[in-house]
Amino acid sequence: NSLFEEVNSFLYAPNAPHYDTELLESSFNGDKFVLKSKSGFQRDSQVTMTEDVSYVGSPYLPVCLRTRWGRPLSDNSNRANECAAGHDNLRDELSEAVHLSYVSVMVGEWVPYGANFMLQLNQRLGSLEPCQGGMFTALQDKNPMSTNFKVPPGLTNVDIIDFSLARFVNFESEISFPEEGGILQIETFGMHVNVDGTVLQGMKIEAVMDRRADNISLDMLSRVLVDVQMDSSRIMDDLFTSFQRSLMDMLFMGDTINRCKYNCIMAEGISPKMSAKVFMARGEFENELKQVLGDIYLAEDIGADDIIVMGRQGLLCAGPNVQHLEPLVIYYTSLMCKEVFVQNYFTRTFILNDTLKKIRALVEQHQTDPENVKRIRLALSEAAGDIIHLEETLSYLKEALQDMLIPQLPSDAKSKRLYRIFNCAIKCEVIKSSVMDLAKLVAGSANQLENLQQVCDVINTNQLEKLYIEVESNTKVLVDAGAALERSGAALSVMNVVLAGSFAFALMDKLSATWVNAAPPVWFTIYIIRPFLDPPGVFFAVNLAWVGVFCYFLVRYMAYITDKASGALTLRVQINKKIRTLAQLESYLETRQLIMTDCTTDPTSSTKKVTWEEEDVNKWLGSRPNIEMIYDCLYHFVLTISFTIDVKKSNATQEDLLNILLLDLAECGAMDKEVAFGDKADDVEMQQQQVRARYEASKQSVIKTLRGGNKAAIKKH
Repeated sequence: NSLFEEVNSFLYAPNAPHYDTELLESSFNGDKFVLKSKSGFQRDSQVTMTEDVSYVGSPYLPVCLRTRWGRPLSDNSNRANECAAGHDNLRDELSEAVHLSYVSVMVGEWVPYGANFMLQLNQRLGSLEPCQGGMFTALQDKNPMSTNFKVPPGLTNVDIIDFSLARFVNFESEISFPEEGGILQIETFGMHVNVDGTVLQGMKIEAVMDRRADNISLDMLSRVLVDVQMDSSRIMDDLFTSFQRSLMDMLFMGDTINRCKYNCIMAEGISPKMSAKVFMARGEFENELKQVLGDIYLAEDIGADDIIVMGRQGLLCAGPNVQHLEPLVIYYTSLMCKEVFVQNYFTRTFILNDTLKKIRALVEQHQTDPENVKRIRLALSEAAGDIIHLEETLSYLKEALQDMLIPQLPSDAKSKRLYRIFNCAIKCEVIKSSVMDLAKLVAGSANQLENLQQVCDVINTNQLEKLYIEVESNTKVLVDAGAALERSGAALSVMNVVLAGSFAFALMDKLSATWVNAAPPVWFTIYIIRPFLDPPGVFFAVNLAWVGVFCYFLVRYMAYITDKASGALTLRVQINKKIRTLAQLESYLETRQLIMTDCTTDPTSSTKKVTWEEEDVNKWLGSRPNIEMIYDCLYHFVLTISFTIDVKKSNATQEDLLNILLLDLAECGAMDKEVAFGDKADDVEMQQQQVRARYEASKQSVIKTLRGGNKAAIKKH
């Protein structure tokens, strides 16, 4: 009954009836699992929370991975007593069924490696230098000229044990991450990195809480292994190249810290000591072993004293002869590391196929949302990058399996027994077959991607065709409108002349005073009426001459106005120069009277366009330009600058216009002079000073000429 209540308290919301609406359902919010019911109750799940225990470990590497000239490993057994005073954050009550004595754990994984990577790793670790090793981190110093480099806690300390420059390297690594108060974790790993990509991190357990090396609880060891796996991932991440890190991030979707590894546990004794088959009897022994080995599929006795238990995520080899069996165990662990990586790779290909299906769905619905085309392009770019990384990773995996040799059949009985249990030759062939199958899957994904790219090209072509049709239609409308405007302009010019002639006729009529009823004066009769009005046709000829002169001067005046309005220069320059600080640029723009501001923002860019008119005529050498600037607010670049200026009034060249503006930006701190002008910053500044001096001299000369009244000089200026 108590067990029934305990199960219900886990399945239903607390203090609620056992209805379907109160049944808790799990979901993942991208960060953690959440349990919630339909009635509204919600709480965070603790399934992913790890429990920490205090432990002390010494570095461990099997003899078969060492050289004779390598230095001995360090030993932390003298600090085992400190562990008893440490604390833990266990939330469960431990039920200990299996105990191990003198335990050594090896956490293995496969990483894309090659001879060049191995050579670079040895050079980075300083294997050939007098002072080998050092402190390492994956962080980059973004300010190398500064005198300090601030990093969070957790640097990796490395000491070289032995190495072969292009084949392998063995070293000790110590990492110190802050733990909760009172928890003591002294962990130093023995690391083996091989050119075939096999990475092994070994540690000998000296003590866990109050348990010494001869009595380690498997339940507590499972918590130690979780911590060892995560810390070993951080160590390797600090030693990866950027290329390796990109491959691992692609394969594990950015969650490389929690990547799957293979556990190899070797112990000199196991309690209770019984037949290996008992550990697969679906009881408490198997449940405890599952915590560190995963689902168990094989358990065999190796002679009377040793046993081997194998699971999906690791193996346990226990007995007094475990050191003698180390070479075969390490070889099999290397194989299983590759198999685990192949499984993760296989899962990643399914994720890639699912991504391609989503892209195809977007392609089929690209007309339903204008943003779908952008999403398709971005998704295709990411998928192409993933396929390239998958192919590169697969090439390293093929090379590692190609160079892997099958060990010879041992001579002693126990090693023969273990050799037949592992069946390394068949296992190696299975992994090679899986890799060949992965190559087919990646090739199929590449073909799908190529097909989607072709479909996307068709969509782009259709959109471009529509755009061309629209541009052609708009161009035709503009041409027709221009022709109509030209015709209307000609008609307007004719009407202006006609109206001017009418005005001239009316003016002459008024001046002739033919409308006055009173008798004209004597002088008017003698000088106007008799010579021009009385003779037939003379007054008409005078009117025609007057209208002709009037219209001639009107046409000349209209041409003068048109010429005055023309002569504007529009200069558009694409500079793409880095902004020093965006705040200084905006402060500079605040000092201008902005005519127009336009901002365009999308998920990948943010550009701003501002337009203003300058006020200082002398600075711009005779004419105030209208300036338009387009700059990138996200990545801080000035992209394009446009000038509109009256060339009849301006003495500035196109180069002068750009230099004057860039000098302004440099003086206000918005842009560095080296960025604006390169190595010619001082020359440009001196050149602009000379140009301005010549302009001032020319201006003063014009003023003196105007004051002197020299008509020829005035006309020349």
